[in-house]
Amino acid sequence: MTAISNTAATSDTAAISATKRTWKVTIQANNTAITTTIADPFPEPEYNVFEDYLRNSDRQHWSLQELEDGTDDMSRAEDQMKTYGQMLLDQIGLLKPGMLREGVAEVQLVIAEHHDASSEQVPGIHCLAWELLEFARFPLPGLRLRVTRVSDFTSRPPLPRPLGPPRSLSSVQASVNGVFHVLLVIARDFSRRGAARDPEPDLAQWPLMSVQKKLKSRLLLEVVRPGSIEELDEHLRVRAGHGVLFNLVHFDLHGRITRDEHGKQVPGLLFAKGYQASSPHRNPVPPTQLARAADVAKVLAEHRVENVVLNACLSAYNRTGSTTNLAHIFLEHGILNVSAMWFYVHWKTVTTYLETFYNELLIKGTDFHLAAQKGRDAIRKNPTCRTGKAYKDYFLCVNYTRSFSMPGAIQREPSPTPSMHSADSSTSNASMKSFMSGKWRKSPRLSDSFLVADEPIMHLELHLLELEYKLMTSRVVYASDLRKASDSDLNVTIERMVSMWLNTNLIDEVFYYKAKDFAKSRFLTVSHREKRTRASNGGYLQLLFPRPVRALRQTLHIIRDVDPVVDPGTQADPLENQRNEERRASVEKGLEQFAERLHKEGHSYMLFIGGRDAAWWREHLQHLSGEWWLNMAWKYTVHSRYVRDVTLLAGNRRPISRTMQ
Repeated sequence: MTAISNTAATSDTAAISATKRTWKVTIQANNTAITTTIADPFPEPEYNVFEDYLRNSDRQHWSLQELEDGTDDMSRAEDQMKTYGQMLLDQIGLLKPGMLREGVAEVQLVIAEHHDASSEQVPGIHCLAWELLEFARFPLPGLRLRVTRVSDFTSRPPLPRPLGPPRSLSSVQASVNGVFHVLLVIARDFSRRGAARDPEPDLAQWPLMSVQKKLKSRLLLEVVRPGSIEELDEHLRVRAGHGVLFNLVHFDLHGRITRDEHGKQVPGLLFAKGYQASSPHRNPVPPTQLARAADVAKVLAEHRVENVVLNACLSAYNRTGSTTNLAHIFLEHGILNVSAMWFYVHWKTVTTYLETFYNELLIKGTDFHLAAQKGRDAIRKNPTCRTGKAYKDYFLCVNYTRSFSMPGAIQREPSPTPSMHSADSSTSNASMKSFMSGKWRKSPRLSDSFLVADEPIMHLELHLLELEYKLMTSRVVYASDLRKASDSDLNVTIERMVSMWLNTNLIDEVFYYKAKDFAKSRFLTVSHREKRTRASNGGYLQLLFPRPVRALRQTLHIIRDVDPVVDPGTQADPLENQRNEERRASVEKGLEQFAERLHKEGHSYMLFIGGRDAAWWREHLQHLSGEWWLNMAWKYTVHSRYVRDVTLLAGNRRPISRTMQ
């Protein structure tokens, strides 16, 4: 391991020479320490090379000439980035005598930045793009450098944190009985459309649910719905009351750098806007709100979260100092490990990184910073191609920690005895003792095959995230496919969403009705026709192996065949018209009473399955204080989704690129 650290930051730590910043650093390796000065390979303004290159990876190219010009710019930028890495490598002196052991194949390069009360005003060595060293050409064949950034706050008084030990991720990795607790926060900016529309909200959900399918009962995965900072705080608080502390929180949303009232640049995250009971929203698209990094960090620190992953752009932006670095602010508040994005990042790069990162971290039990390094390797081997040429944006995904120790082999705890397992079969792995060897060997839990339904993992799309938001905030939603105008099967879509909600502990049970059942309601109760529960979603043996945590909400009520009941039309037979009108009035009264109780209790939801447009909803059912939702992908403009006659089919438009900014 080689450590490069700056001295405690003072006003002259980062001296500005004629054109470049310089730092006095200490380089330690093999009990050898040297003090030297390193210079920024680029003058600070030339960092636009990185930023323009990364912005270009997300930009639409509408002509052949523009594409060719962009390719030339890419090549020039990549040459400059290569030069940057080599200049940085030459300055750290790893080839000096005594710095490296003979035959070493890999060097862990720890970049330590020390912080005291005055360091915020001075750019530190974390401003440099150290991750480029992992892919620089090294004089010794076969030698690879691996980079981890360390932020040292030992010279600062610690910020207050709640008493009690955090739930260590490494302790779960080391135990065959350990259960990972992962919380996912998703939000998107629905006001963006066309070529600038947001990426689908499955960048983190897909790899995490893929891991959940493999780990089964060893991964408790939950999603903050809606993805607001208020709901994040509430989710963590409620689960803490249930004895659940999360090992890791993942933020799949936008990062922003804005200026505060004093003109100072401040990092933040773009959350969904939470529902306010005093002023219920009636927006055509879900609104958003920007939360400052410090406010988010306080929420995480209060609930003793130790590990955070962000695929938000600009979440590690550190061009001129740590005050714009969201990851630094999280570490400052006591977060132990952070994986974040140095600048703007393409959604394909995020997907490649996260799939490898979570496979390494949760399935293989790799240390956090090593999993991040493996993720960067995966991007290099499977680069993002946008203009016919692969982008070299692997250095974007950076990893920070508050402390670093050389990783060793994970020593798993022995499996429990059969008697212990039988006493606690719902939360521990079965173990069998080999008669021949006399050693314990791991065996799968009997309930594992039933905890997560054996069905394809659903890709969460923008319009489905919109459904979640409207259902969570208004509690009553009329879901429409405009009589198949979107060329999709609404019932199949809803059932897949229900499976996802059950498997992530959002709801405990789902009741199915037909609208005419509400004409027979007595004392605000209606008999359901079908039922799904978290237990039935896991199979019959789920009754013997109950889920370890309770659901966050109680019930989802799904109501079909509502259109012909509340809007029966006029028939030739007057008696039939009279019967239809009587049934309509009775059903409307039953639905209204049921919705009033649902809003009052605040723990359940009502979802109508229909095929009519928004104008029909407003005329017949909006008195239930709900929302209309269209089962149509966000390949169309926002406005076209809310007009009366939508006739575009999903296959008639070419795919539009997705940008995560």
